[in-house]
Amino acid sequence: MKKTLLSVLSLALCFSLFAQDEVTRYFFSPSGQGEEDGSSWENAAPGEYLGATIANAEPGTEIYLMEGSYAPDVNTNKWTIPQGILLKGGYPTTMTGTKTSYNYALGGQSVFSADLDGDGKGDNTDYAFVYIGDGDPTEKSEAYYKDWQMTEIWGITFRDGMRLNSKYWGNMVFVQAAKADFHFCRFFNNDSQTNDDTNGSNGAIEIWGSQVRCYDCIFRDNVTAKGSGAAFQVRARQSNSSVHGPEDNAIAYFERCEFRNNIAYSTLTSEPGNEKWGTYGGTCSVADNGGTVYFVNCLIADSKCWYRGVGIRVGGNNTAYFINSTFFNNPCRSRTNRGSNNGSAVSAGTDSKNYFAGNIMVEYAENDDFTSSDAVVYIQTAGTAVYSAGYNILGTVMNNSTVENSGFLATDNIPLSAETVNTIEKVFGTNAIGNQGGVSDVVAPLDGVGAMTLKDVKDVVATWPIDECAKAMDLDKDQRGYTRAEATVSGSYDKNGTAPIWEDDEPETALYYINSEKAFGKGIYTVLGQYMGEDLNALPAGLYIQDGKKVAVK
Repeated sequence: MKKTLLSVLSLALCFSLFAQDEVTRYFFSPSGQGEEDGSSWENAAPGEYLGATIANAEPGTEIYLMEGSYAPDVNTNKWTIPQGILLKGGYPTTMTGTKTSYNYALGGQSVFSADLDGDGKGDNTDYAFVYIGDGDPTEKSEAYYKDWQMTEIWGITFRDGMRLNSKYWGNMVFVQAAKADFHFCRFFNNDSQTNDDTNGSNGAIEIWGSQVRCYDCIFRDNVTAKGSGAAFQVRARQSNSSVHGPEDNAIAYFERCEFRNNIAYSTLTSEPGNEKWGTYGGTCSVADNGGTVYFVNCLIADSKCWYRGVGIRVGGNNTAYFINSTFFNNPCRSRTNRGSNNGSAVSAGTDSKNYFAGNIMVEYAENDDFTSSDAVVYIQTAGTAVYSAGYNILGTVMNNSTVENSGFLATDNIPLSAETVNTIEKVFGTNAIGNQGGVSDVVAPLDGVGAMTLKDVKDVVATWPIDECAKAMDLDKDQRGYTRAEATVSGSYDKNGTAPIWEDDEPETALYYINSEKAFGKGIYTVLGQYMGEDLNALPAGLYIQDGKKVAVK
């Protein structure tokens, strides 16, 4: 029997009876369980009620989802997520009672796919599939994000969004004048390309005048047509790129995140091998006067766009922080406009402020000819500032800055000529991107590359003007969540890092944990739960779990 909106709201009223410690909690599974009243995992409500329940949730509401796929509100075919709620997905089917602790390093996900009819294409052609904010997603909000409570989202895969108009509303998630934290989320295959190349300009996440923080998230295979920032696009409040004050600017923060194969197209109908790409920021684009971005222990790899900031484009009058991150194979594609191939890893726009500490930013030798117009890092004008904490391993750098006290340091390994240029081949050898024991993929540099003292970097970063919402950044861990050695290395992967061990059976806030007696079955696993077979001799050095016990391979 088809459920009506009235029955959905009636169920929501029933849910309100199940308040624990003055917090309203709802439990869901894709098909429902037991009494289906949402009071516990055994009585989880069916997923068909989830969209309306989320849309009508009051601040402070907590909503928990078992792993599996969920469809949006039947009345809108979209997701509306209000401010101030907690949404946590990915729980295994073995959950009982009202227990909510879970180790997200084990990989559980709940899926929000915009491919509602199963034809392989997203069906949200007019608007973003997910809206986080106040009011109408098609109207410019008068609100300021600082006026709202934080929305937290854990363990959700957002995929298959496809928008076909050119509004800056995002092709999957649109955050407007809001505060949102994403933990262990996935953004896959979100697309805005069209056959006639007339639309686009949409990131998988689009934010206007908002504060968005992403921890341990993965962005893969996202595409924007005739635009910028396939994975993420940052714009000021009301999407206005004219001069704004701090209250209008957005803040985007990424820690331990992976960005791979995010592409900004320009011409989709070109013959293979002669494609054109979008203009700025294959992975992330910050519009002029858009705000501030942070990349801490992140991997940005295999991006594509036409020119300027194939990895990250920092527009004019913005601020960017790059700390212990790796940029790998983000080649410019404009072969007919060589003078515009500036900043394959990072392009820093007019009068922006850019901070670098312990990064690796290099390209394959065949991707660029390493002339001054093909710089891996491009500092655009005399008024564009660059500040360094040292230990950056950089390919070619085009630094036009004349800002006082601005510039790279003697400890930054910047090549002096084409003969000494840092390339992927020289820094990483034949090492490939892959899983090295964490949630996301990383790539390991060769031995001896980028040795640094963690304290030295942290001391300098502590003097930088960090926004309040970013001051809790964890520089003691690498991208995998491994604790960095004091004699650490540049980039997002520390080969000297120590794998996390957590023995608490109820780690509500732990980043990772294991319980060697309970978390693993027979065979050999990484400490984060990845099965590695049964032969220790075939494994690289590291800490493993074998038959429920810790073992070290040297």
